[in-house]
Amino acid sequence: MAPSNTSSAASDVLRAPLPTLTPEFVAEHYPSQLRLVHVDLLHRHGERTPVSHRIPEISPKYWNICAKGNPLHRDFLKAIGRNTESAGGDGTDGGVQWQSHIFKNATRSSGTIFGVSSAAAQHPSDTSQPTEATCGFGQLTDTGRQSMAALGANMRELYVDALRFLPNTLHSDNKSDTLYLRTTIYTRAFESLQHVLGGLYPEIPVGSPKLRVHVRPSDRDNLFPDFGCKQMVKQSMKLNAQNIERNEAEFQQLHQDMLKIPGLSAYLDADHKSGQAQAAISVMDVVAPMHIHDMPLPQGINGELIGRLSHMASVENLHSAWQSSAVARMQIGQLVYELAGNIVDAVQTDRAPIAATQPQLGIYSGHDTTLAPLLAVFGHDADKPTHDAPPNLEWPPYASSMRIELLNDTVSPHPTVQPAWEQDPAHPSADPSKVPFDERVRPTNVPKSLYQWTSRRQGSGPTEQVNPRATRDYYVRVWYNDRALLLPACRDPGAHHSKHGPSVCTLDGFFKQIARFAATEKETRVECLAS
Repeated sequence: MAPSNTSSAASDVLRAPLPTLTPEFVAEHYPSQLRLVHVDLLHRHGERTPVSHRIPEISPKYWNICAKGNPLHRDFLKAIGRNTESAGGDGTDGGVQWQSHIFKNATRSSGTIFGVSSAAAQHPSDTSQPTEATCGFGQLTDTGRQSMAALGANMRELYVDALRFLPNTLHSDNKSDTLYLRTTIYTRAFESLQHVLGGLYPEIPVGSPKLRVHVRPSDRDNLFPDFGCKQMVKQSMKLNAQNIERNEAEFQQLHQDMLKIPGLSAYLDADHKSGQAQAAISVMDVVAPMHIHDMPLPQGINGELIGRLSHMASVENLHSAWQSSAVARMQIGQLVYELAGNIVDAVQTDRAPIAATQPQLGIYSGHDTTLAPLLAVFGHDADKPTHDAPPNLEWPPYASSMRIELLNDTVSPHPTVQPAWEQDPAHPSADPSKVPFDERVRPTNVPKSLYQWTSRRQGSGPTEQVNPRATRDYYVRVWYNDRALLLPACRDPGAHHSKHGPSVCTLDGFFKQIARFAATEKETRVECLAS
């Protein structure tokens, strides 16, 4: 196979950019009056191999790019008590033992976004052989480990070195709740988290507190959609089919262009008819890892084609969450609810009259299916008559990250006008959970106590009063990779910081943006079973 023509386009859609932390950047976005209170970091795992052996005419059966990672993976399996003598069919070749899940029984349906076809035979043109560096399919590669360590180092440069928000090191006298750590059941997510921590704290001294990593049972994990939710699948498939039909000309052109590439035509003819759903993501899952790991590709698979694959894969799978708040809510609503709770806890802890503790930084190690629906949540514009995805929407790159920062500012002038929704008549129901999702102004786990303060009148005892703007000193900013997101609800003049603009939402502006998406486990279960 001849090397492909390369361009920066592939790097743009495959590698997540990190913020360049110049003194000017820090001074602009973190002036002294903006005090960090809490941060939640959510990220996709680093670069990995394809989830199965597909398109054997162009892709190797043995991906020998895990030389450094395989010993670490074996040590990890031993540490969690997994048997490393046999990988149980999880993608082992050449004696390299690899397991895709932390637990043996992972029953949650994770869907088949990347296709299910797998080629058992090795193509005659494939000269790859098993070695000690052979990866399993879906495994975090050595490059992926480097990317995650780089993310952690970037976070250290910002939150430890520049802002002094986090402690310089995790000494034994540090509170163990400085960090809250979560991962999904996939080993590539767990090991990505390990490398983020390695970049954030590269030298953890002896005697440091043990760090607890939270892993939820597979049937209750809210870090990615549950494809066992029948109503979510039904609505998503309906919208995805409409999107494919709407973009039929682009799909047809992409299909025709791929048919001209040696090795792709047989796969497309066998597995994907022209314009059929999943073609773009299935091909991208193979050629993107090959490109990013500098493997030879046939002439015609270049940065421009990979960019088109990334966009059309988004049309196939991601646009539905932008078009339907119900779909996005069923996909990721329970996580949104949890993140709202983190913000509430941080505000209450920050305002507590006595010393209280809460994790300063939460790290959630997930997947593209974690970040993609969150982007839809933060991009939803309730004022638009139609809710289409951005025309340039791309698949979340490997090692992509999202940061939700809670800030406090008691110096700058507050917004002088009320946001529009404060002037709307209140819903008659006293029970927040009875308010329809689209009419909610804040998630149901935001308590009234957040808006109360104690006043004293002469000759009387203290009384509790409700002030709808009692949280006006608190702000929220959401970052995606190297850019701050502009949440539509925060465009309202009363819903953002008076100096830093719409990217720095008031706390209520942030709550308004996510209110229609935050759902309890019970609410999600009801929606999933609805006819």
